[in-house]
Amino acid sequence: MKKTLCNDYLDITIDSLGAELTAIKLRSGTDILWPGKEGVWNSHAPLLFPWSGRIKNGLFTHKGKTFDAGIHGFIGQTEHRCIAENADTLSFEASSSSDTLKLFPYDFRLVQTFKLEGPKLTHTVEVRNTGTEPMFFGLGFHPGFICPFAQEKNAAGKVKTAADYELVFDTAQSPDLIDLTKNGLPSGKKNSFMHKKSSIGLADDLFRGSTICLCGLNAGSITLREKEPRQTGTKEGYGSPAQSLPQSLGPALQAVEVGIKDIPYLLLWSAATEKLEFICIEPWYSLPDFESAESEWETKQNLLRLEAGNTFTAHLPLTFHIK
Repeated sequence: MKKTLCNDYLDITIDSLGAELTAIKLRSGTDILWPGKEGVWNSHAPLLFPWSGRIKNGLFTHKGKTFDAGIHGFIGQTEHRCIAENADTLSFEASSSSDTLKLFPYDFRLVQTFKLEGPKLTHTVEVRNTGTEPMFFGLGFHPGFICPFAQEKNAAGKVKTAADYELVFDTAQSPDLIDLTKNGLPSGKKNSFMHKKSSIGLADDLFRGSTICLCGLNAGSITLREKEPRQTGTKEGYGSPAQSLPQSLGPALQAVEVGIKDIPYLLLWSAATEKLEFICIEPWYSLPDFESAESEWETKQNLLRLEAGNTFTAHLPLTFHIK
């Protein structure tokens, strides 16, 4: 079942399977969110729960039982119930069941809420421990955005490519790069990624299927934007005033701003394609299993601990700068 929200800026679609955003479009119909492509990456913006990334050997143990563990948990493949719907908000709920207890040994209630306010969409996740013991879990966001935004020409008269784009933090940063093994697991090593800089230039070969995993950030947001943004229309957004293009071209996306305040890890990833087609900007609260991890679930590093009866809340604000 799919539900939609729309306003003067955006049309969004959410699938009750996973409560996953499957489309974010300008009112003109231009896609912002990656629509999925078989053989490249067929998802859009899955929530990662109750773990993010991979678990060592694809399994873990808890109190003598063994559980199979696919990548990114199972909530993205879980049907949700729509529990609230109005003009600007949709909420979906999933709860533990006899099926989930075969995959994850805790009772929980998870609510995902999407609120549309002008050119801003906020995805809120509430995880409640409905059991009688502390719950250990991981959580991460995984939205993918089309890049380049549109097949337009740059100042040199060439069709824009990844090199015409950059990722910009709202303040200068000096994060560490977490070393990942070929299995996608943290090795325990860290390296300096950049020093007191705010921007990361994109390129077609920046990822090639690999992941940039950063920690030690204190930024409030990271923005995917064109280095020389198109100027058109009259609505507020990223970019300084300039002469407008013909009105027939309509409003265009200038930038995608992703809120990352107080989220400890940021992963950047794209598929191994010849030309960059999209970029995933992924704020995570936990890491994949470490290469040195033991199988017992509650000994694993970086998991969140939630006491019985308590609720953990996470927010992912997405602001779309349109001009």
